[in-house]
Amino acid sequence: MTLIEAKDYVTRKLKSADVPDYLLESDLLLCKVLGCDRAWLLAHGDRQVFDHELEHLNALIDRRCRREPLAYIFGEAPFYGRTFLVGEGVLIPRQETEILVDMALSFAKEGVVLDWGTGSGCVILSLLLENPSLRGIALDLSPKAMRWAWRNVDRFGLFDRVVLWHESARLPNKWGDHGLDMIVSNPPYIPTADIGFLMPEVRLYEPRSALDGGPDGTQWYGFLFKNAPKWLKKGGLLLVEVGGRGREEAVLSMDHFGLALHEVKRVNNSVSIVVFKSE
Repeated sequence: MTLIEAKDYVTRKLKSADVPDYLLESDLLLCKVLGCDRAWLLAHGDRQVFDHELEHLNALIDRRCRREPLAYIFGEAPFYGRTFLVGEGVLIPRQETEILVDMALSFAKEGVVLDWGTGSGCVILSLLLENPSLRGIALDLSPKAMRWAWRNVDRFGLFDRVVLWHESARLPNKWGDHGLDMIVSNPPYIPTADIGFLMPEVRLYEPRSALDGGPDGTQWYGFLFKNAPKWLKKGGLLLVEVGGRGREEAVLSMDHFGLALHEVKRVNNSVSIVVFKSE
């Protein structure tokens, strides 16, 4: 089997499993097996596929046809110009969440930032890598997610600037007891009843705890609004990602426990970043 024939083979398999972007993903799977880029793949269509390569390819195809996310299969996902390790038990970084990092960087010049619901750690680690004057607390209640965050902290060599934390009732004494300069969060915001309508890649594989925002999708915003005023310094900021215009309106109408609305930035029709200030 040549690479041209292999591409056709993979494409047909993925298409039959209703995989989105099956043409692109057939190339990506072949590149993963061969350790090449798409340009090389295109230029070497007559190259024969060896038996061990075909065996590896079929294993990846089987996983993708079961609708396992490509990021889990490859063990990594891009975010803010870098690659983060991901896998079973952690939310895959989304491109729209990069706007949360952009906004946080525009406000935070130095000090301590808490990433509540850190998952893979992509948000807090991107902030620390972009701004050497920041220190961070990466908080998540999921042991599986914390293991992925630990791997990414190790990957970027940031153990001296970030604390991994698994409690939500209190913050670590190392930095949290002096008051935070900023809290950033992409909390679970999908209403419970909507989980079943998500794409199979999300519904079947990504952790429900990172998706389910309760009956109306605002459960964890209420927790953040209640606790942020006691965690933040005066003038400190809370930045949250909000999914859906209706949910944005619901979040803005909630009790903010003394937090003042500072800014709303709409990323697209489905996501916005809302900024509150501690007074």
